[in-house]
Amino acid sequence: MGWSAFPPLPAKTAADKLEQQMMRETYTEFEDIAAKYPESGIAFVPDPENGYVGWPDFRVLPQEEYPKGHENIRLGVSYRCWVLNSPVYLLWLKSRAEGLGVHFVKGQVSRLEDAAAILLPSRGLDGGSSTIVINATGRGLDDPASFPSRGQFVHVANECRETISHHWADGSSTVIIPRPLGGGTIIGGTKEPNDWYFLSTQSQPAFRSAEVSATVTDVVLKRAVELEPGLIQHDVAATSTSGFKILQEYVARRPMRNGGLRLESETGPGKPPIIHCYGAGASGFKISWGVATRVHKFVADLEAKQ
Repeated sequence: MGWSAFPPLPAKTAADKLEQQMMRETYTEFEDIAAKYPESGIAFVPDPENGYVGWPDFRVLPQEEYPKGHENIRLGVSYRCWVLNSPVYLLWLKSRAEGLGVHFVKGQVSRLEDAAAILLPSRGLDGGSSTIVINATGRGLDDPASFPSRGQFVHVANECRETISHHWADGSSTVIIPRPLGGGTIIGGTKEPNDWYFLSTQSQPAFRSAEVSATVTDVVLKRAVELEPGLIQHDVAATSTSGFKILQEYVARRPMRNGGLRLESETGPGKPPIIHCYGAGASGFKISWGVATRVHKFVADLEAKQ
């Protein structure tokens, strides 16, 4: 995805509580990265949220701070959250990994077990008992519990100083996320589960086109102005009737999974150990470092048994 920010939600189940813990671990790691590496594309900003959660700098908003015209909001809160410029951050992270000796190899496989067959020869290795495959494929290849959720986003040059998450009475949401390092702002909020367009086959019909909808873009931008009128008061050459300078409109798909994130190790005769780590939905960046810590422990435990 081309955007990311940290809007946590209340924990209701054991899986939710685990995700909240991983969010906290990721939050701490991002604080450290933002302080040490400003070029990483991570920054911390206020986040007015019309929901409820306890977090650093958490406070309940008085009604006079609600967006004008939305006095019927039941609850508004604010807390300190992180945002990141995902293209910048991912390139920075890749560079850091390569500096630690990580090799990136592109290839195509039909089975998870075949991943090692692509990677190891490229490094002059033959594998063996030390090979461990980490399945971070998003949708987990052929996991029937996994499904995509379509979202449409708009990248604009207009700048915002805080990230805003608003949940509308009709069940939809609007997110306004500033991108650090002069990256403008990402605006979105659509969510369409089980949109299989990009995997359409005879047995799996397409539900709708992957093309950007001009109507959706118009609704997304108009709602953003309702929540934050200051977005269109900046000195930018508007390319839309709403007063935004649109840089890009795009569709992305979140790797959802019934039952939530799959995070476990699997061993069996005749194949390398596999650590499954997929199905995070829209929470990939939010829980990334917490997940990485647990994957690292799985690896250490497997290596200790080999």
